[in-house]
Amino acid sequence: MSHWRTSHWRVRRWVRALALGLTAALITSLSGCVLERRERSATPTHAFEQLWEDYRAYYGLFEVKGVDWDALHAEYAPRVNDQMSDAELYEVLVDMLTHLDDPHVTLYPAGNPELPTFSIDLVDGVFVEPPFDEALVEERYLHDAATPHPQLTYGHLAGGLGYIHLRSFDGKQRDYAEALDRALRALADAPGLVVDIRDNPGGFDPLAQYVAGRFTDTRRAYMTVRKRNGAELDEFGPTRTWYVEPTGARRFTGPIALLTTYATQSAGETFALAMRVNPQVVQVGSTTGGAFSDAILRETWNGWAYTISVGDYRAPDGTSFEGVGLAPDVWVENTYDEVRAGRDAVLEAATEWLLAGPP
Repeated sequence: MSHWRTSHWRVRRWVRALALGLTAALITSLSGCVLERRERSATPTHAFEQLWEDYRAYYGLFEVKGVDWDALHAEYAPRVNDQMSDAELYEVLVDMLTHLDDPHVTLYPAGNPELPTFSIDLVDGVFVEPPFDEALVEERYLHDAATPHPQLTYGHLAGGLGYIHLRSFDGKQRDYAEALDRALRALADAPGLVVDIRDNPGGFDPLAQYVAGRFTDTRRAYMTVRKRNGAELDEFGPTRTWYVEPTGARRFTGPIALLTTYATQSAGETFALAMRVNPQVVQVGSTTGGAFSDAILRETWNGWAYTISVGDYRAPDGTSFEGVGLAPDVWVENTYDEVRAGRDAVLEAATEWLLAGPP
């Protein structure tokens, strides 16, 4: 089973394309007898039951969400019949999946362009981007912007403050290490640092863990993870504790403002968890997306694909932020009008906090 660690619009477009490719491959490569079985099995009833059973077998957050999956089957199965249209089946599945309130739960109705990709944080299949413009930051607020890695830009803000924008945690650790060494060398004398993950959709948790290690001075627990592993709803594999600890040749352990929005998701959020255990870090902006778990990709016989959250990610004290997100210490939001007018109120608030020094 493939595990996806991101929940952003970029990744969803890619996974949708993958789902379409899987369907095409099945159609072109399977033998005639299997295709006949596929045609017989590709009924609305079979698709509904297959999806429901897969979630029952793999979904890791029923307890966290307070959802009785068996009761939902009793509620929605009677609405399904083999004479219903794709649109009618889609409506039933979306209604049922909405109860999970999980951005990592996604339905891709491949082959029917009239039906949008569903996830709780999409509007008509499209992710509504937050009011944030990296070009505005670079052109108005940074004095010497540099991009040593496609996912990392750094520079200096007013008052000599440092700024690092982390777009995602996709890629090789070696490449991030080189980029971070360059950035932290240039920002070594900064009295404070802004780490911007407002549009960070995630990536790989171990990479996020490594990057967070560039901003800590000691080993600290920041997250526990367990994965569904068994037929029963309460069957999980062993719980693993994740630690952040110093990494790399260069680090910054002075005051840090961590910028977040609802588009900060998945490994972006586990990075935020790792950063928040450091006493010198203050989270500024708005609440993160509340989509921590990784997910697997499955496909029904009718060619529709869907993702299932399989993990239970929590803070060390046992608190789950799934569907809730990480609330900031300093709440401030941009408006679209402000950004269009050339102002980033979130960045300005973070800069003001850093220049003011500790209370």
